[in-house]
Amino acid sequence: MSKFSKKNILLTVFSAFLAFSLTACNDDGNKSAKADTVPEHIKIGVVPGPYKDLLKNHLTKVVESRGHKLDFVEFSDWVQPDSALDAGEIDANLFQHSIYLKAIVENQGLKLDEVINVPTLGLFAFSDKVKSLDDLKDGALVALPNDAVNLSRALRFARDAGIITLKADKDDLKASIADIDKNPKHLNFVPMEAAQLPRSLDSTDLALVPGNYAYEAKLPFDKALAKEKVSEPIKLVVTVQSDRVNTVGAFLKDAVASREFTSSVNADPLYRDFAKPQWWPAN
Repeated sequence: MSKFSKKNILLTVFSAFLAFSLTACNDDGNKSAKADTVPEHIKIGVVPGPYKDLLKNHLTKVVESRGHKLDFVEFSDWVQPDSALDAGEIDANLFQHSIYLKAIVENQGLKLDEVINVPTLGLFAFSDKVKSLDDLKDGALVALPNDAVNLSRALRFARDAGIITLKADKDDLKASIADIDKNPKHLNFVPMEAAQLPRSLDSTDLALVPGNYAYEAKLPFDKALAKEKVSEPIKLVVTVQSDRVNTVGAFLKDAVASREFTSSVNADPLYRDFAKPQWWPAN
């Protein structure tokens, strides 16, 4: 091979290496720039239900007064919003509580963090068959969410409502149907997709329905037979990528904690049944 040919090959290899290096540096620079800035249009992932309305009706104007806009990206399930956020396809999401987020982060290795929690609907016990929990008959069918986190939550709700007890030596945050201790009415618990629970009222005696699905189905909260006491770990959280907690995360946290947002929510009767976070101002 001639010296000229060798020289051409070396120049070609070097040029390719240089182009790759510049592209990689540019990608890293873009990622760094994204992590260090708050975008003008903040893409926030939501699922059907009240929390998109909460943000649209009460947070949008706060964000716009600070020179930014909220763009809503709606998902149909509880898996995609975290996957999309981890991939950087959206800037934040609001659909899950702290316990659910922790489980997803641990199980899937996602780099996500919560920044603030918001007013949240709990679980509600609805029935088209009975007027009170005391009226449930022996062997009644009780529908509840089938995902592990909310199934255990529904069982704790049933325990607190007095219709079952759970084994004392088990972690009630991970309770399953097998962990029911006393079930005096021999209730039959039927797990199903949470979105199907409102429609199950025709075929079951009782349904333990997450508030967002009850809201979407327009079930009347004042007709519920029991209402969950919502603890802090199961109040919904605004979530961002871990490396953006101090940028877009801090911006959204400040907007949610603002007097403009909290006063606007307090004045809206729609949110009367929402459990407020501990940080929420008294009036």
